[in-house]
Amino acid sequence: METQLTRGCRPDTAKGKCRVLVAHSGRQYAHRVALAVQSAGCLEQFVTSGYYRPDRFPDRLLSHWPGLDRLMRRRTFAGLDSGRVRRRWGLELPELLVRPTLGNGLLAERLVFLRDARFDRWVARRFASSCDIYWGFQGSCLESLRAARGEGKKAVAEFATAHVTLAVELLSAERDKHPEWADSISNLRFPDWYRRRLEQEPHEADVCVASSQFTKNSLLSVGIAEERIRLLPLGADLDEFTTVARSPEGPMRILFVGGVGQRKGIKYLLEAYCKMRTSGTELALVGPLMGSGKALRRYEGRYTYLGRLDSHEVVREMHRSHVLVLPSVFEGFAMVIPEAMATGMPVIASTHSIAPEVIRDGEHGFVLEPDDVDGLAARLDWLAMHRREACDMGARAAVQARSLSWDCHRAKVAELIEDIAQGRQSGTRCSSE
Repeated sequence: METQLTRGCRPDTAKGKCRVLVAHSGRQYAHRVALAVQSAGCLEQFVTSGYYRPDRFPDRLLSHWPGLDRLMRRRTFAGLDSGRVRRRWGLELPELLVRPTLGNGLLAERLVFLRDARFDRWVARRFASSCDIYWGFQGSCLESLRAARGEGKKAVAEFATAHVTLAVELLSAERDKHPEWADSISNLRFPDWYRRRLEQEPHEADVCVASSQFTKNSLLSVGIAEERIRLLPLGADLDEFTTVARSPEGPMRILFVGGVGQRKGIKYLLEAYCKMRTSGTELALVGPLMGSGKALRRYEGRYTYLGRLDSHEVVREMHRSHVLVLPSVFEGFAMVIPEAMATGMPVIASTHSIAPEVIRDGEHGFVLEPDDVDGLAARLDWLAMHRREACDMGARAAVQARSLSWDCHRAKVAELIEDIAQGRQSGTRCSSE
């Protein structure tokens, strides 16, 4: 008997290609997937919440206000055909208004959840059946997956972070161990209705795309068959995150980039830094402050907080630094890892990310359990005492990062589309799912 997966898709006969709809609520990296699908000649539409189209009316009117135009260009992507972009700014507007005044707290989180659900409903009704392959993303694809499959289309769900069941398990344990950091832990406080969405999404997909083995293992643990999961690592923009040589002289600058909270293991980094025996070091934190920041105050004087920076400013800080540390408790991929490696510095990261797959321990950096404070302090001391070896480690890391370029990602997306189109993705959903 033919199944949804074994019979292949019905290609657009005029083009001889499968038509792929990429849909994502918010920013992140979905435009990279859309660009890859477009490069393969298969992009039907890219549907998102907020997108700036400076070459089209009415957006081009903003060219009269250069400052506003420059700000809005953060939401446009070079090379992507704006004529294939569908957007709905109103879905994202509430959180855009809240974040500047109230920060990344509970209200902002709730607005993201509502945006995801409303976006998904809009896509399911308007777009999901207008293609051969629907490609959605974790948190905003449940109804669309069902709508696509209901019309006989292929349904793909991509997971940048691990499954919600593992998120709740790991992050609840962190909250209980370190209650003073509880308000800084994102990806934990889900309303029941949103958590049910997250739990069900992989079971509704024909193909689950996982960004790392850590994410894949979390999908396996909730009963997703291995043959239905495809590993698709993300990438680094090697044109932006350029390699520079570091000097072995002067203070060793340690850099953290990410949401400054306990999901990213910030307590463990701060504790390790306090335990270092070596003098002549600096610690810089880059990223939005998660929660109230109260737990961070006890470490004042130990670090420099630079706040949220744009990508150009992040590259500048990476070029000034000698090692990136990311002891994440819950991750999935952590794009900052290959980005930092690409700039030519070693990375110390946790096992709960892409790190075990891209960092050879002792060659490109180090891989540790998130809460191994003593181990992290020891490795930071070693780097501080072996500056020339650390520079050599960074040079090797830059070479390694080339295997995680967006060009490599684009080729893998094209291969996956071809496999789905030809019915080579052999898994099927169990009836119990």
